[in-house]
Amino acid sequence: MATAPRNANALDDVNGPEDLDNFVKELMDNMQTRFNRLSENILDRVDNMGSKIDQLEKSINELIDEAGIETSNGAAKKGAVKRLGKSRAMPNFE
Repeated sequence: MATAPRNANALDDVNGPEDLDNFVKELMDNMQTRFNRLSENILDRVDNMGSKIDQLEKSINELIDEAGIETSNGAAKKGAVKRLGKSRAMPNFE
């Protein structure tokens, strides 16, 4: 696990190849930790957005059913919802 980041003058403390090697390893560990944290944050947001899209699709389908709009193949004739994947949908504005 990465240690606390060094201050801006940490490179001044490097006195030889071993110190430089340790400095670079610590820097890379810190960068990897930050990258992993950002990646997890992005993936969580994408998953959250996917859930909201699924809920929106379900609500739209419920509204279509309540309105009694005739459907063919599970999609409304006007403003049909195209299937993009297993659980993703997008309005068809053609």
